[in-house]
Amino acid sequence: MGRPAREPLVGREQELSALRRSLDALVAGQAVVVAVHGEPGTGKTRLLAELAHQADSLGVDVRFAAVPRPPNERISEHCPSVLVIDDAHAVEWAHWLEPLLRVPSPGPVLVALAYRDGCQWLPAALARSPWQVTRLSPGPLDASAVAALLPGTPRHVCAQLVAASGGNPLYLSAMAGLSPEVVLSAIDPRGLGETPLPDGVLAVAASEVLALDEVQREVAYAVAASGAPADVDVVVRAAGLPETAVLRALDELVTIGLVRAHGSRIAFRHPLVRAAAYQSAGVTWRTGAHRRAGEYLRLKGGPLPLQAFHAARAATYGDAEAARTLASAAEVVLDSAPATAAAWVDRAIQLLPHGTGHRLTPLLGRALGLGGNLVRARDVLHQALADETPGPEVVRACARTERLLGRYTEAEALLARARTPGVAAERAAVAVLLGDPSGCMGHARHAIAEGDEVAGHVLLALGSVRAGEANAYGTWPAVRLVDGLPDAAVGDHLAGLAWVELSLDRTAEATRHVQRGLDIARTTGRRSSLPELLAVDAALALHSGRLDRVRTGCREAHAVATAMGSPELAALASAVEQLAVLWQNGPEEALAAVVLPKSSWWAEIAGLSAAESYLAMGNFAGCLSHITASVGADLSRASGRDRGTWAGHLAIALVGLGRTEEAAGFAEEAVARSSVIGHFARSYVLAALGRSTAARDDAARAITGGPVRQARARELLAEHLAAEGDLTAARVELSRAKEGYLACGATWLSARVRLTETRLGARAPRPRRPHGTVEALSGRELEIAELVASGLTNREVATRLFLSRKTVEGHLARVFTKLGVKSRMGVAQRLAARSS
Repeated sequence: MGRPAREPLVGREQELSALRRSLDALVAGQAVVVAVHGEPGTGKTRLLAELAHQADSLGVDVRFAAVPRPPNERISEHCPSVLVIDDAHAVEWAHWLEPLLRVPSPGPVLVALAYRDGCQWLPAALARSPWQVTRLSPGPLDASAVAALLPGTPRHVCAQLVAASGGNPLYLSAMAGLSPEVVLSAIDPRGLGETPLPDGVLAVAASEVLALDEVQREVAYAVAASGAPADVDVVVRAAGLPETAVLRALDELVTIGLVRAHGSRIAFRHPLVRAAAYQSAGVTWRTGAHRRAGEYLRLKGGPLPLQAFHAARAATYGDAEAARTLASAAEVVLDSAPATAAAWVDRAIQLLPHGTGHRLTPLLGRALGLGGNLVRARDVLHQALADETPGPEVVRACARTERLLGRYTEAEALLARARTPGVAAERAAVAVLLGDPSGCMGHARHAIAEGDEVAGHVLLALGSVRAGEANAYGTWPAVRLVDGLPDAAVGDHLAGLAWVELSLDRTAEATRHVQRGLDIARTTGRRSSLPELLAVDAALALHSGRLDRVRTGCREAHAVATAMGSPELAALASAVEQLAVLWQNGPEEALAAVVLPKSSWWAEIAGLSAAESYLAMGNFAGCLSHITASVGADLSRASGRDRGTWAGHLAIALVGLGRTEEAAGFAEEAVARSSVIGHFARSYVLAALGRSTAARDDAARAITGGPVRQARARELLAEHLAAEGDLTAARVELSRAKEGYLACGATWLSARVRLTETRLGARAPRPRRPHGTVEALSGRELEIAELVASGLTNREVATRLFLSRKTVEGHLARVFTKLGVKSRMGVAQRLAARSS
């Protein structure tokens, strides 16, 4: 073989370390074998190239051997040397390698082998060899490795690429530049064959299948068509070949590693290879295989979903039995795979005589709605509503679809007309979005009485939070119910519960429930719940200061919502992102991005961010006009939960307009309502009233909440300290504010605080900070030193300050250096000496 090209190598740190150790052993005079094994595409050849490059850089002779021409000279003629053998699993190597590995090498030689999983003779030879053997098995790349391999790729796209490729570098390379959603659709087990693989991916994934002999290839096709995994007896029927020939071919496919056996079940090594084999089989062969497998399963009473899988691909017009199978299977998988259920119902309706499939429209509409095809779901469900007596599930599904599309008036009217029980929870959901928390709570209690306990308790808690109640009623019953139920029963309620927990500052619980919701939505394909879950996840990231993650999550939410046809959910994503845009890019860009959702609750999210943007640009009149238009000059239209924040923004705007006495009342209301900016706003008012000490104290009290809010409060505190003439303390607080901004990626705020630092620096000379004294520490270093002196561990300090543990360790190392101490005890003693 020729020298392999050296491409960027990521995610292989352990393997590279092992290669370096093997080369060190070679240079020290030892004989070494490095055996790299794994499935095709995992980077075995790339690791051999890296080993050859490192050996060459050390001045070691490197030779490459290729089948069918092994080296003619003795392996020990050039010592030390490296012999590289790729594809060593080929049987042609056995007669040369087995004798070589059987006896010790007479000199320092490194034999580097790469072979595929499934090879049997080579591992056996290595096990008996007296050589020092290093075995490497490069596994799949994770999302962080993919992000390093493809810089600039959004986090959610990296996760999709990993899911589609299984982390296989070869398949990742084939998918470069393609939409991961296309590949994921193509390898969906239940939707197999509905979306063709892109040509480049097909060429890579099908190469092994097309290299098989005719019988092996047809058996591989049968495995692909039979299921994932497939029962051996179904594969035999699908193949349409003699049983002995099929079983022999299956053994051969297992041996070469194309498929794997799990008891009596067979599965392809990788879903991409299965999809490629299925696509390569051709439509005529596939149809016959599905017909044979379906008849066998119907005769044996096989699982309904598997029967439906074959019926959808083999049934012909007028096959009423196949239509019944498809409809029954769709009911079974409705919650776990709504897109598949919709496809099966669609196919069932196509099989039935014209005009006789109307009884299946309710099921089709529900499946389309859960799968996120909202526009078509609405059309289908309205057809179902034309029935004289639509059931509650149809009314609920139609109202839910209208709600997700942002058509709240239509949803409310539909539910109000419904004369059927079971719609109270949906009425509560619409009420809370329209800014009627008391109505939400009333309908939620009715839902609980009807037996819809999960939805009822979650919505009861959400309504009470939106009403501004200090302790959301029903939160703990909701948490207990949600945590104790299976995924199918709680998938639509986790976003609402997370909103409640975020409002109550129970961020750990909110994060846990959001992650569960995202896992359910992505695993089952319930795309209808994905945008709101992503929005809550972004709101949690905003609270903890991970602004880049906010932007990434909101962009994904916006993309999914747009694909679903819901401008309302897309507007929610934009509303959540707006504060991150402000803190990173400035107020002009944040205001330009404002898109108000129709929901009064979600519109408040965008409205509050817009008010803060006006304040950030110093447009106090614009802020006042915006607040008056949004919630009224007296804040009468503000929700109970957000009224305190509106009051804080209004107070700052009035101070800026010189209406300080009027601002004082709103600032006091913000503090009384425990708003996150209450003390921050009151500090502005007190400073305008000339009460500098009280203003400074309130700024200090405002150092709470997320890291960006803390940093903003420190910046305000620095302004007050500078006004009092304490420039040293002001610089300390500004330094802490800047570090907080930089840690969160708040680039616009960071640039702004640097200007403030420059202004303060021009007012007085910077005092000297001699090493060995506490005064030598920066603001962040002093903060960390004080927490360490109080007994907190590095992990606890990192959690308290929203920093990584490595960042804390770096600061602490500088603290040790500046104070001239070697231990945490020494830090505590220096701080205690300063205090005394």
